[in-house]
Amino acid sequence: MKYDKGTEKTQLTNLKNTNKFKDVYYKLIQGNSDITLEEQEFILLSAILFFNFYNNDNRFKSFFKLAYYIILKYSQLFNDFKPLYDISIQIGFFPICNILVDDKKIELDNISSIISHNLVKSKFINARENYIETLEQHNSVRQLLESSSDTLAYIAPTSFGKSSLISTFLLQKKFLKIGIIVPTKSLLMQTFKNIKKLNLDYKIILHDEMYDNQDKFIGVLTQERATRLINKGGYFDILFIDEAHKIFEYKKDNSRGLILSRLIKINKSKNDKQKVIYLSPLIDNKDNLKLDNIETIDSFEVKHNLKCEEIFLFKDNTIRQYDKFTGEYLSPKNQNINEFDYIKQSSKNKNFLFHYSPNKIEMLANELLEDEIFEDIEIDAEIQKIIDTLQEEVHEDFYINSTIYKGIVYIHAKMPNIIKEYLEYQFNQIDKFKYIIANSVILEGINLPIDNLYIMSTDYQNGKDLVNLIGRVNRLNYVFKEKKLNKLISNIHFVSTQKYQGDNDMKNKIKLLRDYSFSDIIQNPLLSEYSIDELFGKGKNELERKEKKQKKDDEIIEKTNYLLENNNELTLEQRIKKYFIENNIDDFYTDLDFVSNFIGQKIVAYKENINFISYNLILKVYWIFIKQLEANIIDFEIERLKNEKAQSYYKNYLEMTQKLPLKNNIQSTFQYFEEKANSSDPYLFIGTTFGETTRYSSNYKSDEYLKKVYVNLYNYKDNDKKLINLSITKLKIEDDFVSFKLNKLINFLYDFGLITKSEYNLNTYGTDNEELINLTKIGLNVNIISKLKEDNQYENIKFTNIGNLEVNNQFKEYLNNQSELFKFEVNKFL
Repeated sequence: MKYDKGTEKTQLTNLKNTNKFKDVYYKLIQGNSDITLEEQEFILLSAILFFNFYNNDNRFKSFFKLAYYIILKYSQLFNDFKPLYDISIQIGFFPICNILVDDKKIELDNISSIISHNLVKSKFINARENYIETLEQHNSVRQLLESSSDTLAYIAPTSFGKSSLISTFLLQKKFLKIGIIVPTKSLLMQTFKNIKKLNLDYKIILHDEMYDNQDKFIGVLTQERATRLINKGGYFDILFIDEAHKIFEYKKDNSRGLILSRLIKINKSKNDKQKVIYLSPLIDNKDNLKLDNIETIDSFEVKHNLKCEEIFLFKDNTIRQYDKFTGEYLSPKNQNINEFDYIKQSSKNKNFLFHYSPNKIEMLANELLEDEIFEDIEIDAEIQKIIDTLQEEVHEDFYINSTIYKGIVYIHAKMPNIIKEYLEYQFNQIDKFKYIIANSVILEGINLPIDNLYIMSTDYQNGKDLVNLIGRVNRLNYVFKEKKLNKLISNIHFVSTQKYQGDNDMKNKIKLLRDYSFSDIIQNPLLSEYSIDELFGKGKNELERKEKKQKKDDEIIEKTNYLLENNNELTLEQRIKKYFIENNIDDFYTDLDFVSNFIGQKIVAYKENINFISYNLILKVYWIFIKQLEANIIDFEIERLKNEKAQSYYKNYLEMTQKLPLKNNIQSTFQYFEEKANSSDPYLFIGTTFGETTRYSSNYKSDEYLKKVYVNLYNYKDNDKKLINLSITKLKIEDDFVSFKLNKLINFLYDFGLITKSEYNLNTYGTDNEELINLTKIGLNVNIISKLKEDNQYENIKFTNIGNLEVNNQFKEYLNNQSELFKFEVNKFL
């Protein structure tokens, strides 16, 4: 039979036309134990038939998944685990076999089965991390470790040993200069902790400024920091690319894919023998990772997941189960129930409510708080300590100070990192915290023990996004640690309401889950398999958009080639252009050649100018990057720096705000908001995430200002709680702007000799003390460093030869007497 996905889906759909199968199967998956012995035999034989169908042509993966799901569901419903054990032995799902025997769910009744079980335990155990691998996982990892190929890909579902694979490679000590590239700073910290546990004699580098021509190091870096390390003369022998599917992406507000592909190309130009290992759960075709046509990628895949999911749709006060194999919505389970009653009734120990919008996340948290069905939890000493910490170190009016009494927390990307990480940690530790409301930021932090998922909005979620989201539920390490095989079937609830989903029909996204894999959408023009024709249709508007995209693609390719050219002897203008491209400052402007030339003229004119030298740092940024270049600036946040009020704000931020404790900054921002709310100009720029209204201004030309990016503070002049929480959000927005945009311009000024080292250090790190600056480079916040300096503690802290942080007993005693958030931040690095 000729295979294609459509044919496979049609065959599965047609199963519901077979009355006997449909009747028994639908009873089984709805947990109806009113199934006769004859029907039990029938459904198990059906599963064997589906396994055989897959064995005849293993492209029919959905039949494998259906067969496995039937047996798993049968075993749990009837407490009969013999079929599950037998099939798990045959297909190599050895972790399941191990639990069934150890937990006495089955008895091994002959010597042959005992020998077989012991053999599995000895051969397929990961001794270092003490877990049993599946056959597929074991073979894929072994083959990958033995491969001599320069480019490899490990493609496996979430929880299938990606971190362990990296650790195994590192322990072999075959490479001296190692780069582990992660997409975000949150993942960076998690990876750093894993590597630190290995106690290797490598220096661990978390920031490009920690690089000092070491012959031997492990760099746990974002793609931006790794690129800067190479620009300083370094290179990598091996690159691990975590979340490698990110390389496919390129959007106006997300150029990570470009930076990542440029990083690999530039490192290749510095080290022709580089080895690259791509790691991802979401790559359909390994060849789509290729950066040139002649590249060969050896791929090792884990195709089969131990987990299944059951899908439910809440809509119009009715709940229906969806079977993704036959594509059928089953008869309503419950009617005349509201969404919060449904969430409460179906919730488990650790529940994740997903929404993409930070604003809606906070709104949802407050609605759950007001609903009487969510009872107050018992406040013990441990939880009271968390409440006291948030009140004393964040603010009494922080929304979570109220929701926490019902076991509800929330996190999103528009809250300060220290709060987000602290709340993630506490949700992980405290059993009584049952609900976490979050967006995709939860995919970038620590692994959480989530056992139930509610998707409150499917906007901006494609098939791969949904699969990645679902993969966070019942991670295998929790399943097997707790020995709870019922968690191998995850409950996924799509909750469709007008307020949080709008008019878009969730069914359109739910049906995507019928596919077991999703074609890679390649938006990055630097990849060899990129095709602009596949991104656009044939309509007139589509053709216009395609032409615009083609022009941008050509520009990206030209700039990338410019970086790769042998340019040892560059003019000042060429150095500026190269620096702009390397650090993505070119994204701030149009006509890069003109801007580079003009800034070159400014550097020559101002470098020795006494007046320029006397300017504060932000004024220097204005004179070099903004003045007389306003017409070329296309980044709306950078454009704000032409405004004197903005200049004054960021001058104060660098000199004062970043050094102060969080609560001080929240309080001062709140006071400013109070004044502004009662002024003649109550409109505050806050961006699209929390923006509520538009505001025309002839001062700004960017189209971004035509969107709802302002909030009218006058509307909240009598609502202190709202103003406090807006203050918390505003601080994070400004912190991101300084970290990801303004600091690039400040680094340029230093690298081109326009500011002194002392001026750079004081404004970037808040100190001129090199020991304290090194602490900032590993990730400690400037306000932490400022307090350590104020308390004369830097003498009690030192780095070992391999870069680990060491403290003496005097510092430990000092730390015990500090505030909770301070301790939490410092302890991440000890």
